[in-house]
Amino acid sequence: MHVLRTLKIQIALISGILLLVGGLGYYWYSQQPRAGVEAFTDTYDLVLGTYDGTEAPLNEYKRSLLVIHSWASWCTYCAEELQNLAKLKDLYGDDVHILAVNRAESMADARAFTDALGLGERIEILVDPTDSLYKDIEGYAMPETVFINKKGEIIFHQRGPMKVDEVVERINVLIGKE
Repeated sequence: MHVLRTLKIQIALISGILLLVGGLGYYWYSQQPRAGVEAFTDTYDLVLGTYDGTEAPLNEYKRSLLVIHSWASWCTYCAEELQNLAKLKDLYGDDVHILAVNRAESMADARAFTDALGLGERIEILVDPTDSLYKDIEGYAMPETVFINKKGEIIFHQRGPMKVDEVVERINVLIGKE
């Protein structure tokens, strides 16, 4: 009788652990970005801002190759990644638009951060005071980077930091230079 009771407890524990692992696995899988989905169906109407106060409608980039990097000055990885993106912009020129979109920080904080990095005009720095873009890409990590083809499809979505060679690989896929 005691053996049967112990066995039932062990089966219940193992079942509970399997359910928990399965549930966590499903949650993780369901939260992963999906490649090949159309980007910004409604968001192409989103209007971001520039440091000089002009509007930057995303629909101006609708048929362009895009790398959109969501960043903030408090992000541990963002400084290095922004500098790397600026170097890559020098490498790829006008073949790819690289948009660095600040996440709802004050204009002064965002500008002080990018000025300290010496980014100048090398990449397009935009501000999103309402954090709409980050919400629309269903961001939950920092930084978040999406690669969008001319059809407006997200071909890759990175949650968290990327190494330069990974970004180069993704841009080469984006421009068809695999």
